Amino acid sequence: MNDPTTSPRRPGHSAPDGIPELTASLARDLTTGAWLPGPLERRLARRLLDACAGDGALTADRLRAVLWEGDIALTHAGEGRLATLFARLAASTAPPSPSGRSPLAAPPPPGTAAEAAEDARENARVGALALIERLAEEGTDTRVRD
Repeated sequence: MNDPTTSPRRPGHSAPDGIPELTASLARDLTTGAWLPGPLERRLARRLLDACAGDGALTADRLRAVLWEGDIALTHAGEGRLATLFARLAASTAPPSPSGRSPLAAPPPPGTAAEAAEDARENARVGALALIERLAEEGTDTRVRD
């Protein structure tokens, strides 16, 4: 299957690795009711947001911790699409290899392919974070209790 929302990571694939497409697919299915996230998916989305509350950053460590907590059940819940999104985000936020750009290095020059790739990664993370916030919010009981 070559669907970017379900196919496994392929070597040499683009930097965001299908994150925008997968995020859009999940958001669309959530809106239409085709995907009804269960308690585990909602709890892990809330957990991830809580971990990011201090600085708002989806880091590889935080994403891996949520994947670890979800264990094998998360890979089966909802056909594993949320687990796939978390895994792709973790891979895209992982520190660069020793031959890659240092996190402390200056940003790439404007108008370069490196800048475009960095912008694509950031846009993918922002879109995914919006979906995760929506997931966590919908799983929260907002009724006022006496």
